[in-house]
Amino acid sequence: MMMLDDKYRDDLHRALRFHEISGDRIGEVLAEVEAHVVETGDDPVEAFGKPREYARQVAAQLDPATGKRSTSGVILSFVLAGVLALFGQRFWSDGLSSDPAPVHYTMRDVVSQPLMLVAIIAFAVLLFYARTAFSHRKIYGIAAVVVAVVGLAAQFPARSYLDDETPVITAPSWLILTLGAVFLAAMFGMLIHSIRRGRVRYPEKK
Repeated sequence: MMMLDDKYRDDLHRALRFHEISGDRIGEVLAEVEAHVVETGDDPVEAFGKPREYARQVAAQLDPATGKRSTSGVILSFVLAGVLALFGQRFWSDGLSSDPAPVHYTMRDVVSQPLMLVAIIAFAVLLFYARTAFSHRKIYGIAAVVVAVVGLAAQFPARSYLDDETPVITAPSWLILTLGAVFLAAMFGMLIHSIRRGRVRYPEKK
């Protein structure tokens, strides 16, 4: 009796997760593939295609009602995760280090941090398309690399020429620390939700 090899199962699992497919639906797909291989003895690559290719086919047949998050939902999650992670850790660190003195943000801070955030989000979105799109995947991949390079390069003039002495925004350290704690808590909440949603659950055998 032929069994589905671990490499194909793991690669397919990762590919399905990259498409933001729920753990319940992933379990169903893996169970279907395993059952077919056991019953027929077919090679999974010949029967279903390479893991990434088959994951794209599965994702194309799904929608939010059947286990796959919408593209807009995925992009929104990238934006939220980026904002919460970047500013959460920054605010938390600044609030702790400045206590009890007020926290000051200069023009360099106000410009360089959002620039970095935009670059990170754009990179994540393009990488998502490079892994999940049916066409132009190489273009998305190249664009992701370009965005990463440009994003890093933009930090140099921002840090070299923008004023880092005159405060543009001043806030009490307790407020900044509280914002950091709230942002980080929300980020961990998103992470826990994502882990629970992605936990693979095989269908119950009848």
